[in-house]
Amino acid sequence: MFSEKMDLRLPGPVQVPREIQRAMLRSFDHPMMDYRNEEFQEILKETTDAAKMIFQTQNPVYVLTSSGASALETSMVNLVGPSDTIIICSVGYFGEYLTEIAEHIGVKVIKIETEWGKIVNPEDVRKALKNNSEVKAVFATHCETSTGAINPIKEIANVVKETEAVFVVDAVSSIVGTPLYMDEWGIDIVATGGQKALMLPPGIALITLSEKAWTAVEKHKCPSYYFDLKKYKKWLPIGHTPYTPNIALVNGLLEACRMIERSGGMEAEYKRHACLKEMTRAGVRALGLKLFVEDSIASPTLTSVVFDFMDADQFRKKMREDLHVAIGGGLGQLKGKLLRLGHMGYTDASDILKMFASLELNLVRHGVNVQLGAGVSAAQKYWLENPWC
Repeated sequence: MFSEKMDLRLPGPVQVPREIQRAMLRSFDHPMMDYRNEEFQEILKETTDAAKMIFQTQNPVYVLTSSGASALETSMVNLVGPSDTIIICSVGYFGEYLTEIAEHIGVKVIKIETEWGKIVNPEDVRKALKNNSEVKAVFATHCETSTGAINPIKEIANVVKETEAVFVVDAVSSIVGTPLYMDEWGIDIVATGGQKALMLPPGIALITLSEKAWTAVEKHKCPSYYFDLKKYKKWLPIGHTPYTPNIALVNGLLEACRMIERSGGMEAEYKRHACLKEMTRAGVRALGLKLFVEDSIASPTLTSVVFDFMDADQFRKKMREDLHVAIGGGLGQLKGKLLRLGHMGYTDASDILKMFASLELNLVRHGVNVQLGAGVSAAQKYWLENPWC
């Protein structure tokens, strides 16, 4: 009956607020907004200025009409080529993703790997830099979306900034949801996408660079025509992108930034996501399910649950079909073995309660011995007992 009804509790994409939908629709008012006229020039300038807030930076922010993956590739092709060496901190599927981008370019990769669900030891980065003075850049994923673990980006930044290497952070599933202070921590490049805690539909990516990063970029001949950041740097001051922008998504991004400001700013967003994380983890424990990562490194944007006693993907399929709630599954070596519960962006406490009520029903239907209401009750209890929520 309700063929189009779906509640997204995924690690991306997320629900898009009505405010953002309306802002995007204004792009299609008659006549169609011209991206080379003064109206859009002012919107782009205002949007990129507002977006500095989400990175906690004073550096210019550049908009790409593409996905978060494109921002990662952009950061790499503008820094290094086949004769160069980089370090990649790989703690899961998206660390491997970075490695595949590097291998495609032909860059030499020194990998610092951990077991999935764990995080990088900054001292391992220090040792690798000390033993390989030719390294031009260090890449690390902030929130490893495949596991829900948060890498110690501040500590890694402290190590890298002692060298000439450029520090690049994949913040696709962490930006807005998890504390990240680009300027204060000394991060050189941050890349992200819009379809997660920024609450936008897929199709827009953002990247920002420090002066140290720009020094390296200016010395390197970028082999990509579309992703050459020197062109974006040239065009941004006059309110243009070098190629056709997604007008609707730029308008949506501006509204997303305004919504964040109205809600109390970035610190309020960090606090809100932390509360949703704790509600979710309390509910998972109350159901007797196992959390995949330990509390101290758990992401505020998604929670991974071990689910290897039955096929997790079939379980998710039934939950989607019967209860109209979509949750994420495992990736790579964890495919069919995890449930990934998203609690980022356009999500509040009542969404978490609905997710647990649906999850409990689906568990019982599949013969899992859980007490109906246990997860909901634990999440409710956490919310009531913590006024900071």
